[in-house]
Amino acid sequence: MLDIVAALIAAGLLALVVADRVGPPRLLIALAFAFFVPGRAVVTNWQRIERWSGVGVSLVFSLAILTVVATVSLWLRAWHPLALFEAEAVLSLIGLGIGASRRRLPRLR
Repeated sequence: MLDIVAALIAAGLLALVVADRVGPPRLLIALAFAFFVPGRAVVTNWQRIERWSGVGVSLVFSLAILTVVATVSLWLRAWHPLALFEAEAVLSLIGLGIGASRRRLPRLR
């Protein structure tokens, strides 16, 4: 269920960004994305960590991942926030898809 919520958040925010919509809904979905989605994409593929706390560890990993990626892009003088977000959203959706398929298809475990 958490993977579906994360995928909906990522896809919804990606749709709002591509459609160039602004306002409170986009801000709230962006906050949900930043605090949950990238970390969930990692945690869903790391089953030992998921057993501890699926939401708590996802939050920590999300903030850590986004901080590292932003810092590295600033150091490399490649700061493009929308392109960075789009890459993070697509990679998160791929990670969530891989995690869901690994749980459903036993041969991929």
